[in-house]
Amino acid sequence: MARAVDAEYDVNRTDTVPESARVRHFDELDESAQEYLAHVAEGVSPRDPANLSGLDEGDVVVFTDYYHVQ
Repeated sequence: MARAVDAEYDVNRTDTVPESARVRHFDELDESAQEYLAHVAEGVSPRDPANLSGLDEGDVVVFTDYYHVQ
């Protein structure tokens, strides 16, 4: 289920990828989503969850680790 653009997302590092998850690679994302996930990876509080355009709830992003969008 996709969330509205202004909805808050939980993005967490994960060691597992659910079978039903759509896997996206960091370089497939637009610049604002990349910046958002880079902040998550650095442990910095992301500024604007609306920057996750193009990602849906349940997606997993491959970056320095796997990150699950919930």
